[in-house]
Amino acid sequence: MISKAARRYSIALYSIAEEKSSVSELAKDFTYVLELIAGSRDLELFFKSPVINNAKKLAAVKEIFESKVSPMTMNFLNLMIKRGREALTKDIMTDFLNLKKEKEGILNVSVKSAVALSDEEKKSLGNKIDSYTGKKSDMTYEVDKSIIGGFIANINDTILDASIKRQLEMLRDKFRSGDFSLN
Repeated sequence: MISKAARRYSIALYSIAEEKSSVSELAKDFTYVLELIAGSRDLELFFKSPVINNAKKLAAVKEIFESKVSPMTMNFLNLMIKRGREALTKDIMTDFLNLKKEKEGILNVSVKSAVALSDEEKKSLGNKIDSYTGKKSDMTYEVDKSIIGGFIANINDTILDASIKRQLEMLRDKFRSGDFSLN
């Protein structure tokens, strides 16, 4: 869950990036920074640590990122550190990327299936979800053997549950309530 403060920063940053026509550049930089943070527990703790003073954080950020990201991204990172908001950096960047997708009409969709889906099945499912939502979807896939068969798709706050596990649960509930006939 993104905090209100992180949301305010990401909206303001997105607005500035739109004015300067650098939304794509920032999104690329933020993706790079988030991948580095995800790959290094030390870097994640570095941003959250209140023990490390700002001068050291500024120097480290300059050393790590200056040659790899745009000046606008460096200004953003420096601003976060100077304002004591560096702990929000990851959330702000994540929300910025989500805001970019939202503005482009792209939905994040998480699909769980009992077995790994083939490329053809992924494409077919993606097309069906795109036509269902009327938007383009950014799909992520996960295998969850507990659902027995079928799939569960999370689209924002909507869950499409086409799993055999759910069908069996509904059948069990019908048997229990006596609302089932063999006719």
